[in-house]
Amino acid sequence: MKKAILLIGLFCCAWLTRAQAPCNAPDSLFAKWERRLDQLNSEDPEIISLHYLFLQDIRREMNRFQTTTLPSYMKCQQIDFYRVKAQFAKVASKADKKEHLLSMQKGLVDRIFYDRACEELNYRDTANALYNLDRALEFNKHQPDALLLKAKLELSRKEYREAVNLIHLLYTQCELNEEQERSVSDFTMVLYDRLYNTGSELIQKGYAADALELFLALEQFCSNMPSGYCNDDYYHGILLSREGVYESYLAIAREAERRHNMEMARKFYQYAEEYRNAGKENK
Repeated sequence: MKKAILLIGLFCCAWLTRAQAPCNAPDSLFAKWERRLDQLNSEDPEIISLHYLFLQDIRREMNRFQTTTLPSYMKCQQIDFYRVKAQFAKVASKADKKEHLLSMQKGLVDRIFYDRACEELNYRDTANALYNLDRALEFNKHQPDALLLKAKLELSRKEYREAVNLIHLLYTQCELNEEQERSVSDFTMVLYDRLYNTGSELIQKGYAADALELFLALEQFCSNMPSGYCNDDYYHGILLSREGVYESYLAIAREAERRHNMEMARKFYQYAEEYRNAGKENK
């Protein structure tokens, strides 16, 4: 009997504790939420998306409080329910503003990284500029301005294949406005001229292996480009009117063969044969 009374007493105490718990003033909880909201960063693109997720955690806690805990304060005589309600509304309003800002910034992270890349280039810091461009493209792989700027930097670094890949991506995967179309078109001509002229210079100097890299990049460039940039013999014409043309054709063909690029080797062996035959006919 005594044991039963003791159990009933413990149950009643536990029930009273739970019943009275919500009547504790929630000021410390509100202060905690405000501190966490103040710590959210909407400026640093590295953490904006992460902090947006942190905000969602806070909002879930606040929603639970609003639906399950806040109504119970109406039964607490020692608590001013309307004061608590007003305090909660103030914190909720702050959370709403943070969510609006972070949501907006989250959609602009790629642009923020792109702007940072431009700023780094003002200080001639290509490495950091490329880092920020890569981060921009992680968030939006079809961001035209970032792709074009990266293509320009890759060309300046003589990373011709990468520059060509980026140009193809701009033409095939991106939606461009009128200004971006002009910029991409202008750079496309710059890229083509650079590949064409550099290949010609390398042939003149006898650097067949390096010239082959340019021809491969040119072939890649022209294979998927809009009409007007390349003709059928875009690299064949480079070697015309040069001393040692026949030997240059053979050197490039052998280098391509050594690299197991049999299609390129076949083309240049054919060019060598055509050039030799043309020479015989002109004698």
